[in-house]
Amino acid sequence: MMRKPRRRCKICREWFHPKFPNEWWCTPEHGAEYGLLLRGKEKIKKEQQRKKEAQQERRHHQIRKLEVKPLSYFHSKAQAAFNQYIRTRDAEQPCISCGRHHEGKYDAGHYRTRGASPATRYDEANCHKQCVPCNQHLSGNIENYTPNLIEKIGRLAFDILMGPHPSKKWTREELEQLAAHYRQKTRELIKQREGT
Repeated sequence: MMRKPRRRCKICREWFHPKFPNEWWCTPEHGAEYGLLLRGKEKIKKEQQRKKEAQQERRHHQIRKLEVKPLSYFHSKAQAAFNQYIRTRDAEQPCISCGRHHEGKYDAGHYRTRGASPATRYDEANCHKQCVPCNQHLSGNIENYTPNLIEKIGRLAFDILMGPHPSKKWTREELEQLAAHYRQKTRELIKQREGT
């Protein structure tokens, strides 16, 4: 004679002998409770699925929005991240041109301008902390920038910076990666300084 199969009740965890194959409760009350439990789980599952679909739709929408943005948008994001890194890197240093420390705003001043030398736009040797008066009002204050730059990076690096550079056509993906790279470098630099 075959033994009747036993099963644990999903509500009270007591053993019982089910009358039907899909019966998971020992009493009708527990059956009703189990039904409500299943309905609640199903509701949570549907809500999670809805949230996931909404999140995917938002992500898809953001990608579509980025696809119609001009290349200049991606350059501006990369430039902002690069400039923030330069200002963070040189935070303790004075203005590269006039050598002053002051309470005013500082820029990330390019030695070779972005317009004149697009290839060195994101070159760390070409960009240094510079006060707004020198960078914006004195057009970079190049006569003072030059000797200070040579002293800071060395003659060889200066000659390489001033030499010819192959022209570079940036893609959106490269600029997004560049922006992410410099944001990460800035975070690491800040964390490193806070740790010391």
